[in-house]
Amino acid sequence: MRASTSRAVLALTLVAAGLAGAIPAIAADAPAAAASQPANTVRPAFAAPFSAAQEALKGGNGAAALAKLKEIDTTIPDQTPYEKYLVLRVRAPAEYTVNDYAAAATDFDAILASPLLPADDKLVMMKSLAGIYYGSEQYGKAATAIQRYLDAGGDDAQLKELLPQAQYANKDYAAAKGFRAQVDAAYAAGHVPSEKLLRLLYSAYVGQKDDAGVVVAMEHLAVSYPKADYWRDLIPRTREVDNFSDRLVLDYYRLKAQVFGHVDDRERLNYIALAARAGYPGEAKKVLDDAVANKPFTGAELADANKLRPEINKAAAADVAQQAANENSARAAKDGNALVGQGLSETVSDNPAKGAQLIEQGIAKGGLRQPEDAKLHLGYAQVRAGRDADALKTFQSVNGPNGLSSLAHAWVLYLQSKQASAAAPAAAASR
Repeated sequence: MRASTSRAVLALTLVAAGLAGAIPAIAADAPAAAASQPANTVRPAFAAPFSAAQEALKGGNGAAALAKLKEIDTTIPDQTPYEKYLVLRVRAPAEYTVNDYAAAATDFDAILASPLLPADDKLVMMKSLAGIYYGSEQYGKAATAIQRYLDAGGDDAQLKELLPQAQYANKDYAAAKGFRAQVDAAYAAGHVPSEKLLRLLYSAYVGQKDDAGVVVAMEHLAVSYPKADYWRDLIPRTREVDNFSDRLVLDYYRLKAQVFGHVDDRERLNYIALAARAGYPGEAKKVLDDAVANKPFTGAELADANKLRPEINKAAAADVAQQAANENSARAAKDGNALVGQGLSETVSDNPAKGAQLIEQGIAKGGLRQPEDAKLHLGYAQVRAGRDADALKTFQSVNGPNGLSSLAHAWVLYLQSKQASAAAPAAAASR
């Protein structure tokens, strides 16, 4: 994982940092500093080669700068503390420019430890050291250096962004906190986070074994980048709730069929049988016919499908013949249960506009045995009828146990993904 800042830009930063300390004064040339000599002065013998080293570094010639500094070490072995400090200030960035990252990091550490480093220069030195560690893929040290910079009051936006990346690259999955902050900030600003950032968040939560966090990241990915792989991970989790009701398995299949256009091959026969048993032979027939047309059954499944086919075809034909009578009976009923059931039957028989109207009328009539189920089915009918805005409101109003809320929440996420909105995915309801 590389920093997004180019090496050239970072080199210029380091050069600027290294040249920040100008020579304030030149003392009389002498073998060693006199006791009365000002602390922050240099001798003429030091000043000439040191100025040449500075100029070489300014010109981007790190090798020449290092050669001049080596000349100083050879000719002036008894350097004063201040002269040694100045050498470090030029040598560190010069080493970086010639790709000697280990030496550069050592010297920047020494600069930071020096009592001669002005307080105003500390942050730029910390920033430079963090950049060196990250650029040389020493991610553990980079994370430590970046955190030290931030704790000292540094506010460089790029280093803030790189901190969780360095942690993650070092297999420190506390990086999830930083990635989550970046994701939340993007949504707050009305932007969609990059897919790369969301995948990093997901992976960091996996590394932390934070299942709730994994779901959050997965939902962000499915909504903002609605790829089939993300939905394949997400939708099965709607059933991973306490006491998921058997009566909702059919609704689970409807969700999968809407998102993917079909259910898994191993689920087709169960979907067909459940729909027929629940009183929706038209839905069962459609799933069976689609399966035969697109990926025919084989083996034992083919035998089972052939057994079901005559019964389902007969029941579907009878259901069509009875639709008008069933609707009249439902309208005459004292409560709305039959209207809701008839509306769902119309919906799964490819007449969702009428189906949604009947379910709405049934809900308004009242006396429902399963009012939250009715709202779930109304949302489904509205989706099938192309009334996504209405469906979103309907699903958001569903609240119930045993998988009702989790199914409705998945529908909300699906509809949000269709909106291509910069809004963050809806918070999961209580499941």
